[in-house]
Amino acid sequence: MTTVVLREVDGWPVGENLEDLAEYATAQGAEGYNVHEVRLCRCTTCGGHVFGVHGDLEERAVKRICRGCGSECFIADSGEYWHDASPGVMVCECDGDGDEEDFNIAVGCSLYVDGVGIRAIAITSRCIACGRLGYWVDWMIRSGEMHLLDLA
Repeated sequence: MTTVVLREVDGWPVGENLEDLAEYATAQGAEGYNVHEVRLCRCTTCGGHVFGVHGDLEERAVKRICRGCGSECFIADSGEYWHDASPGVMVCECDGDGDEEDFNIAVGCSLYVDGVGIRAIAITSRCIACGRLGYWVDWMIRSGEMHLLDLA
């Protein structure tokens, strides 16, 4: 097992690997609830872990684009809200030029007490270029649909 090392650089949490991102996602919570499960995003086509991210955080609509094969996937129930969204390219502050960056992405899930449904999710990321860990957005999943865990 890899030792998790979270540190700060210029006031930003920084991680070195996927395990760091998972720890960060757990620590951040989701909509004020504890995170019980973290899903590290993996491309279902090629298995890659590096993505570009497009989204509209106000609409709770986020899509990841695999850097390995170009496959696109909505995160959780984001596809239901995409038609109302005005998506933009998500960037890291390390670059500053507005170009699209590469990220590892994790989805933290808060489960209901009985463990049979998702209460809330939170999307977090790790910039490949600088290692900064970031908290993008969280929202309630009122229906509790467990299959959304597979849409990370």
